[in-house]
Amino acid sequence: MKKFFTLLWLTITAFTFKATAQPGTTCNAEFSVQFINNYTVKFNPVMTDSPFVHHYWNFGDGSTVNQLVSPTHTYVLPGTYTVVHYVVRVNANGGTVCTQYFTKLVTILQECTLVVDFSWNTVAAVPLTIAFHNLSVPLATNDSITWQFGDNTISHDVNPTHTYATAGTYNVCLIVKKYPNPNSAPCIRYTCKQVIVQTPPCNLVVDFNWTVTQTNPLRIEFHNLTTNLATTDSIRWTFGDGSSSSQINPVHTYNVAGTYTVCLRIIRYNSGTTPCIREICKTIVIPQPCNLVVDFSWTATATNPLRIEFHNLSVPLATTDSTIWSFGDNTISHDVNPVHTYANAGTYNVCLIVKKYPYPNSAPCIRYICKTIVVVAPCTLVVDFNWTVTQTSPLRIEFHNLSTPLANTDSIRWTFGDGSSSSDVNPVHTYNVPGTYTVCLRVKKNNAGSAPCVREICKTIVIPPVCNFQPSFSWRLDSLNHRKVYFTNLTAPPTAAATATWFFGDGTSATSWNAVHEYAQPGRYNVCLRIELNPNCVRYTCDSVYIPAPAPACTELSKYHFERFSNDYQKYKFTPDYINTTLQYTWTFGDGTGSHDPVAIHRYAQPGIYIACLTVYRGPDCASTTCKEIRVQAQINCDSVHVSYVYQADPQVPNKIHFYANSNIPILDQTWTIARLPAGTTITLHQNNPTYLFHDTGYYRVCLRAITLGGCIKEFCRIIHIEHIANLCELQAYPNPTSTLINVNVTLTQAEMINAYVYNNLNVLVREKHQQGVTGNNLVTITVNDLAAGLYTIKLIYGDRTCYARFQKL
Repeated sequence: MKKFFTLLWLTITAFTFKATAQPGTTCNAEFSVQFINNYTVKFNPVMTDSPFVHHYWNFGDGSTVNQLVSPTHTYVLPGTYTVVHYVVRVNANGGTVCTQYFTKLVTILQECTLVVDFSWNTVAAVPLTIAFHNLSVPLATNDSITWQFGDNTISHDVNPTHTYATAGTYNVCLIVKKYPNPNSAPCIRYTCKQVIVQTPPCNLVVDFNWTVTQTNPLRIEFHNLTTNLATTDSIRWTFGDGSSSSQINPVHTYNVAGTYTVCLRIIRYNSGTTPCIREICKTIVIPQPCNLVVDFSWTATATNPLRIEFHNLSVPLATTDSTIWSFGDNTISHDVNPVHTYANAGTYNVCLIVKKYPYPNSAPCIRYICKTIVVVAPCTLVVDFNWTVTQTSPLRIEFHNLSTPLANTDSIRWTFGDGSSSSDVNPVHTYNVPGTYTVCLRVKKNNAGSAPCVREICKTIVIPPVCNFQPSFSWRLDSLNHRKVYFTNLTAPPTAAATATWFFGDGTSATSWNAVHEYAQPGRYNVCLRIELNPNCVRYTCDSVYIPAPAPACTELSKYHFERFSNDYQKYKFTPDYINTTLQYTWTFGDGTGSHDPVAIHRYAQPGIYIACLTVYRGPDCASTTCKEIRVQAQINCDSVHVSYVYQADPQVPNKIHFYANSNIPILDQTWTIARLPAGTTITLHQNNPTYLFHDTGYYRVCLRAITLGGCIKEFCRIIHIEHIANLCELQAYPNPTSTLINVNVTLTQAEMINAYVYNNLNVLVREKHQQGVTGNNLVTITVNDLAAGLYTIKLIYGDRTCYARFQKL
């Protein structure tokens, strides 16, 4: 019978249904198909009665199985397979009653792993415009992409930019259709999100400052500093004295000195929207005439005549006044009362210049005075000494003369504080009893033709009693209360009069010979023991004491947290909330792997959902387990990441360019390089979406280096052309390069304020200076000695002109 079944099984072809049966018997080989997953199928026959029914299966991929009623089979590859089910019914004697086979086609499709997602951001330079970023993975170039923007418009771009007609909330959908292989059905996924499109904000920022005419303090020149100011804007100034103006930069003369509140109000009428109104008010003070009187005195340091202490006697003197001292040796100082050391003796012309600003932005009140001082040559004799104690005789002291310069002709006198003295260069003196003594060394140097130079120094020395013991102690924790510590004093002092003081490291102390102390909190404490034999014999010893934290409950031991690596979506770090070396840790990551490290790092080979568990074993009575679900996403493919940028010129300043980065993956870091072509200086900006002011026309290569989510590094470059420069001019800075001072010559047709601003290569303001100019040539000098090395730009504003000068700081 078995041979018969085998021959019959091999001859079955793709017939759908065939049966042989004796009258009154039933053989039904039909079956249904149940998909467990994309590749695993369970086959369920209609007729399952047993033991008189035998089942034989052929799965169409070369695999067969006998005597299984409802087999489950996993296919290796996608495709269409012919499955054959053969049924044989037998009687109680084993004889064949009936046979039947049934065939069915089973199609295995390739698994679809497509995950559709997107993000968006507002394009600041274009109102109502949204830049969409396709974050779907995996994404191929032949995938079909459809965007529905919620306003009855669509796009098939990968990363479209869409401008809405009006503000509002829109339901935006992204639909992606992927064909796993040419003959399979498509894989279609989509997602929808609510996008809020807002009306552009009013970016009008109102500000102003002012300068005082030097010859007429009542005449104030106001400067409108409002950003994005348009010619159609309505302007109104009120000067606080009942008068007003609609000029952009008015000049107003007050009748009397006083305090006034000046307001600048600007209205911008936007078509179809509510007008944008901004106003700012500032208080200005018109001061009384300058009553500054400048004067100074000086004294020479007794030990060093080249060191001069200057005393500023100017009145009235405020902390905001600018002070400049010129010492007559090409050096200066801005200290109020400086101390200056001259390199050589001589006669010097010292000048003190004080600049007082009666109020912010006013013309300064400047007064100065110069005096002649005489600096005499110093006495360079420096007297000093030290001493050593003879080890075998503590009362015998060896003194060492450290004076410089010391000559054989110098007069030397030692006094030892016990009524004795010596004229030896390095004397040895034996005291009679221990005690405290004041020892003085006096050296007299006779200089030919000048007064003798005499220097003396005194020091206190202590001759102590014998003090040759070493303190020590031990400690132990209480077996039940680990915050309670027993300290045992192990010191062997030479006399019983010794006293002990304990310092427990938590702000408390005790004076018993042995101590018991209970700490309030766990932690590490530095405990010190002080042993005093007498006021001149004190010894210390310290040790570190660790108070352990109480262990948590058993159920708390296995609690943990995890974090994903930012540059690898499939790599995780698992950390227990409580770590102790006496505990045993067992990790299972849900993918068949594990670890016994307290802190474990694991990378999942495939994305998916895993259950990660931590089991902590403390002893036979304590074992705790905590499990958490880990959702592992696929690592971002850097080849699918695209980065670019757009830029826009400022409407008021055509050489001021705003840059905006774009990417289909969120950008974590931006670095911009701007290089003048064909071969010029390269500027590096490490900031997001920067704004840069180009100082020259021409072609520039601008590159964006972006680090995206997932650790991908992409670079995008393009060449831009600067055709126009705003109303600017170029001036020459000197010396260039420089390390201390930088100078610029400014020529004025009339007296007016010169405002100078120094920017580094990142366009950050690092220094400024405001100088009242006169008709003709003006020298503007700026101190740069404390600036970092690099390229700098000076922006000078005077009248209606804006000029630039560049220099390199060494």
